[in-house]
Order: sequence, then structure tokens, then C-alpha cells
Amino acid sequence: MSPAALHRRIIALLVEARRSRRITQAELGRRLGRSTSFVFRVEAGARHLDVAEFILLARAIGVDPYELLMQADQDA
Repeated sequence: MSPAALHRRIIALLVEARRSRRITQAELGRRLGRSTSFVFRVEAGARHLDVAEFILLARAIGVDPYELLMQADQDA
């Protein structure tokens, strides 16, 4: 799997986790202290996350970032 494909898979898992917990993009932005547009750009693939941002975003959603990465890697 290419790095771009892996990134898309990680983002898809984050979006799935957010939606399954019924967290809006606006609510996630508030939890992160960021704007709704930040969350939208991340989910749309227009903004890449660094590692620290990924961990904070996953935790704000309520998922274990390490588990999510393992799932993305297994799906590869």
C-alpha cells in the first residue's frame, strides 16, 4: 500500500469512528480547540496530520490511536 493510500485509510477510520460516536465535525473541532474547517480539511484529505495531531484527534474522538493504526496496517 502506498503512503497516500495508507493515509486515506487512516482518515477513513477516524471519520468512521467519529460518526459512529455521533460526534459532529463542529464538536470535534471544539474538543480540539480548532475550527470546524480544520476538521473538514483533514477529513477531505486537504490537510495532512502530523503524528501529534493524529494522536490528539483520535483521543478527542475516543479511540485508541495505536489500535486505529494497527487496524489501518492490518487492512493494508
